[in-house]
Amino acid sequence: MSKLPRWREEWSLNIDVIDQEHRALIERLADLCLRFCPEATPTRSGGANALIDALAELGELARTHFQHEERFMRAIGFEELPEHQREHALMMAEYTALLREWRAEGVTVLTPVIQETVREWLLAHILGTDREFARAYFQLCGGDDRLVPRPSRDLHLG
Repeated sequence: MSKLPRWREEWSLNIDVIDQEHRALIERLADLCLRFCPEATPTRSGGANALIDALAELGELARTHFQHEERFMRAIGFEELPEHQREHALMMAEYTALLREWRAEGVTVLTPVIQETVREWLLAHILGTDREFARAYFQLCGGDDRLVPRPSRDLHLG
């Protein structure tokens, strides 16, 4: 069976509202893996576009999360918000292009390659720009930026 993505506490930013949404995104990806992995094909129900529709829903969940992050950043006066917004826009454009490609290919099974692509798409942001934001957040709020865990070099979902 495909390797299921699982949330790791080392990915936490220690900002509850954001961590909850990040965890929900990873859990949604795990659900897609269970529903659309190659092993589930004989028992899967749904039309030919079921996987693409489910991946599109994941993208919309991410878009909503990005909007929440941006409101949070605006509320605390985060100076680098415009850069973070640009990254969100680029990420959504990239994901939309991937969906278009997968739809054109007629993808109906969540292959390990597609799973890895989506996982990396999510984690690159969580462990990159979001982690940088979390450090700035704790500094802005007079907290200790050491509360933001340093991720291991291994990004695998194990």
